[in-house]
Amino acid sequence: MNIELVAYSMVHEYLLGRLPSAQTYDDRIIAQKVGYITKSLGIHYGKNVDFFWHKRGPYSRVLTSMLFKIENNKEEIIEDTKNLRIKGPILPKLDMIKSLIDNRPASCPEVFWLEILASLLFLMKDPSNLNKLNIDELLIKKKPFLELHRQSVLIAKNSLQNYV
Repeated sequence: MNIELVAYSMVHEYLLGRLPSAQTYDDRIIAQKVGYITKSLGIHYGKNVDFFWHKRGPYSRVLTSMLFKIENNKEEIIEDTKNLRIKGPILPKLDMIKSLIDNRPASCPEVFWLEILASLLFLMKDPSNLNKLNIDELLIKKKPFLELHRQSVLIAKNSLQNYV
């Protein structure tokens, strides 16, 4: 099996407690946001996994392709990963990312929380966004549906300040 598929699957499972899925739109959004968050904080799955801004935040065509390969080869992925463990210098990074993900407010659905984290990271890393203090307002302007989760956006922004 492709090492990039195995690596991404193991990281996703470590962070969320389940293998990635491409079955639903929300599953694909979740997988995309996990991919972006981990890549932007130093965990890479391959040289071609690049992200651009999409209506639901950071998006990678290569990662979408990987997700469908994982979905279509789920049994093989399970077999390939069952005797492998994540170890070494990647663990502290993953634990830090896991703590960001686990900081999700109970009122915020997982798909929105991951979208908020990934989108804020993307906007914070964009050099054209000079005023990082108002990055939450920029996110809500780009994604008005997140107005309902304004408090979650502020929590995520504060959580990410230490990492960007």
